[in-house]
Amino acid sequence: MLMAKIKWFCTLFIIVFPNVVLAQFNIQLLDQDNNPVSQAVISIPTESKSNSASQIAVMDQVNRAFVPHILVIHQGQHVSFPNSDDIRHHVYSFSEPKPFEIKLYKGTPTQPKTFDKPGIVILGCNIHDHMVGYVYVAENEIATITDKNGIAVFDGEAPSTVNIWHSRLSKSENKIISKPLENQTNSGVWQLTAHLQPPLIKKQRKFKARFK
Repeated sequence: MLMAKIKWFCTLFIIVFPNVVLAQFNIQLLDQDNNPVSQAVISIPTESKSNSASQIAVMDQVNRAFVPHILVIHQGQHVSFPNSDDIRHHVYSFSEPKPFEIKLYKGTPTQPKTFDKPGIVILGCNIHDHMVGYVYVAENEIATITDKNGIAVFDGEAPSTVNIWHSRLSKSENKIISKPLENQTNSGVWQLTAHLQPPLIKKQRKFKARFK
C-alpha cells in the first residue's frame, strides 16, 4: 500500500513538474593506488550553452592562497580577482587560453578579466611563488569538482564517456583525458581510475622575462 502511494506521488510529481530532473548519478575518481582523487574536474559534453556566462565569478586571495583552488567557469565568463589579504599580490598567468597579469595590488581590481577561450588557466603570484590556482574554462559542458572522497555528483542520466582533468595528470598540468563509464559499484557509483604524476616541485618563475 505504501509503495503504491509513493509510486502514485512520483508519477503525479512528474506530470505537474515535467522539467524537474529526478535522476542523479555519482562518479568517483581513484588514483593508481586506489586512493580517492579530490580537486579533479569531471565534465560531460553538452550541446546546450550555459546561461551563467554573464555572471561574474570570483577568484579570491586569502591567507596567501587562491580561493577556490580550482574555479570552474564557462567560456566567455568574467572573473574578478579580489585580494582579501592585508598584503599585496601580483597575479599572472602564462597559459595560452588567457595570458594576463594584475600588477601589485590590494583590494579589488576595477575590471574583471574575460576568459573567452576554453582550457586550463594556471595562476601564480609573482611575490609568493607557492601560490598556485586554476581556472577551468568549460566549453559547452557540465563540469563538477570532485570532493575529498573523489566523488562528483551530476543530475540526469549517466553518459557513456566523461572527461577528466587534474593538475597531476601531466607535468604540464593542462592535460584532459576521456574515460568510459564501465565500472559501477553495488551502490550505483561509477568508478574511474586515473594515473597521477608525483606532486610537482614548483620552480621559481621568471615573471619579468615573460611580461615586459
